[in-house]
Amino acid sequence: MTIATTRTRELDIAKICQRAYQLTGLANESQNISADKLSFAKDIIETILDDLEADGLRARAVAFETLPLVASQSAYVLSADVIDVVGQIMYIPPGATDLDHAAGEIPLVPITREDWQLQVAKDATGRPLQYYAHRAASPVELRLWPTPTSADLGTLRMQVHRLAADSNDASKTLDLERYWSLYIIWELAHHLAMANSLNMGRVQYFEGIAQKHLEKCKSYSAQKAPARLVVAHRTGWSNR
Repeated sequence: MTIATTRTRELDIAKICQRAYQLTGLANESQNISADKLSFAKDIIETILDDLEADGLRARAVAFETLPLVASQSAYVLSADVIDVVGQIMYIPPGATDLDHAAGEIPLVPITREDWQLQVAKDATGRPLQYYAHRAASPVELRLWPTPTSADLGTLRMQVHRLAADSNDASKTLDLERYWSLYIIWELAHHLAMANSLNMGRVQYFEGIAQKHLEKCKSYSAQKAPARLVVAHRTGWSNR
């Protein structure tokens, strides 16, 4: 038996759209889909990807970004594809040449909008200690407290939740790990079945399979630490 010498094949967006149409029976296995049908399917995929952002943090959706501080500036507009800041931000002191291996990094504490609102000394200056990600507008605005001075012009390194790459180019692959492909195909098939008024039983069937794959993908896609197994055994002394 001879196996393939490559292990990295992925279905592009055009092929995912075609397979979804074929699963619904709206196209047969040898039939290509029209440009209009492909355009519709790509738009649906875009909405599916956007909906995934509210389903939790996928490892691939979180990236590191750095932000140099500016004297007397407490608010910073983040990149257009950033929808939130994750966890603690690290302050890297001025003069660090390697932002990934700096000495003396200091964490900034995330606060809520209400915490920021109740901050009574918004005119305070110094090294930033807290941050609030203002998500009411797009792009997201990062607000720091206190406001950095010319002596505090270090760099912030943060983890940001990014939008997935656009799906308008059918020759490209999705901005997802490859194990998401089945979920996207079945979820797209679910939407196509609804759009074409197929039997509700088939619509629900496609939805059920899509949800099954979604749960598996969400479980595997989260960033993980090494697993630890803890064994507990009750004895006669347990409640003493």
